[in-house]
Amino acid sequence: MIGTIARVIRGEGFASAMRRAGERIFERPFASHDDAPILNVCSMPLVSRLGGIPIQLRARLEAESTLRNVAVSDRVVGDRVIHLEGTHGVDVEAMLRTRFVVSIHDFTLRDRRLLDAAIGVIFPSAFLRDHYQWSNGVVIEPGVPATNFRSSGPAIAFVGSVKPHKGGALLPDIIRMAPGEWHILGGGDEELLRPLHDIANVYGYYRHGKLPSLLARHRIGLVVLPSIVPETFSLVLSEAWSAGVPVVAFDHGAIAERIRKHGGGWLAPLDSGAEGVAALINQRAAIEVPREIATPMDAARATIACYREWGIPSS
Repeated sequence: MIGTIARVIRGEGFASAMRRAGERIFERPFASHDDAPILNVCSMPLVSRLGGIPIQLRARLEAESTLRNVAVSDRVVGDRVIHLEGTHGVDVEAMLRTRFVVSIHDFTLRDRRLLDAAIGVIFPSAFLRDHYQWSNGVVIEPGVPATNFRSSGPAIAFVGSVKPHKGGALLPDIIRMAPGEWHILGGGDEELLRPLHDIANVYGYYRHGKLPSLLARHRIGLVVLPSIVPETFSLVLSEAWSAGVPVVAFDHGAIAERIRKHGGGWLAPLDSGAEGVAALINQRAAIEVPREIATPMDAARATIACYREWGIPSS
């Protein structure tokens, strides 16, 4: 434990370590209703500090709980209709003995019998649906809360976890080739973060929901998302757009799909590496950013509409 804290302090700084510790204070268990006709089975804890899928799941389920009774479990219990939220570590044989809907969030599906047997299949993006070649799947975008924060200015931000698959190893070269006022908003690997302290302002870990206000506080006019592994959705892209900030990213995955569909950013070929991203940063001009960003309530209502279409009573 002490070693972990020391690594966070060395990589992200003392203030970030305190924010991480303080996040646990704000965690609370999900209020589950035992009498709900649908059981949402989640393989991961619904706590915001874990990021990504837990964040989007909790936000949607909390919105749904204002419209219907919601029951959440980490395993199949009883004989209710199951909504399987993700496929990591799932007991496929147990699922095949139930009536179930499945939400595919990532690349962890290993047994396509789950698709064949499901009442319905939900994806966060057309990119992921096409990856699994499942044309009957429904696309429901995870939502982010609406915000009144709008950001503009000269500063540039990398947002997210500074890890190799997120393009963290490319950051020193990108910053060197596209100099400016850089901010690193997010935690990550100590060995990738430490060199960045000399060339950027490393903010470190931030609490979920705070990104639009951070972008406005630091006068961020551009967000850089150089993931070298394709994203299946990207909540960060939604949050940047919600604050009026365009994005530079590599041309693959759901980020590229969404930018092509809605605008609000520029795409570099993946094989152009740091040089391609830096060139887009240096050449950027004014661009329209999408204003209609899906919210958790939008996702909740769309999910309940699917239940009705599939003949599943939700309340």
